Amino acid sequence: MGTIERRGREKLQRREDILRVARALFFEKGFRDTTIDEIARAAELARGTIYLYFENKEEIYATVLEEGLDIMHRLVEGATSPDNDPLTNLLNGHDAYIRFHDEYPQYYNVMMLDVLQIADVLPPALKERIHARTMAVVDFITTCLEKGASEGFFRPMPFKEVALLQMGVSMGFAQIMDKCGRDVTQASREEYRQIMHDLIAMGVMDRSGAKPQE
Repeated sequence: MGTIERRGREKLQRREDILRVARALFFEKGFRDTTIDEIARAAELARGTIYLYFENKEEIYATVLEEGLDIMHRLVEGATSPDNDPLTNLLNGHDAYIRFHDEYPQYYNVMMLDVLQIADVLPPALKERIHARTMAVVDFITTCLEKGASEGFFRPMPFKEVALLQMGVSMGFAQIMDKCGRDVTQASREEYRQIMHDLIAMGVMDRSGAKPQE
């Protein structure tokens, strides 16, 4: 391995080390209570070294947030199959969002809590990066809706707007789980899930009387 290649790999590793410790601190303390000095100490680097890899704390945070959005996108995309009918794929995609909430709660909290707290301090370029990742999930749902409509399974609709509203339904389901906590039994959780499915299905199905699949 040549000197240039070795230095390149070392730089990549140092950047990953910074992200690793920053991620842990964000998960534990949140964005506002985590400082660059803490990130530098945890990474065993000088404060100035952090700025060789990231412009500021906001950029580090945005990178961690993008990781979570990418995980969510992969789960939603992986929940669908060309062998399924459009409604099954649509509902499976929304169930995958709930899976993200359940299996990656720390990323979920970063997405749903911290981002609301710091939206006013993120520079436009970082906001655009986060928006693009978020819209990737919305665009995937939009494509599912468009495909279902083209096959006569769904009614005509403003697809992107409906996709955004459906994401709100899934987010509401996740927030109910958070708010109710231990009071939510598996049976009541399934009941809420079915209500979510029914709301989504009734909003998109055509008028032919087709029934949503479980």
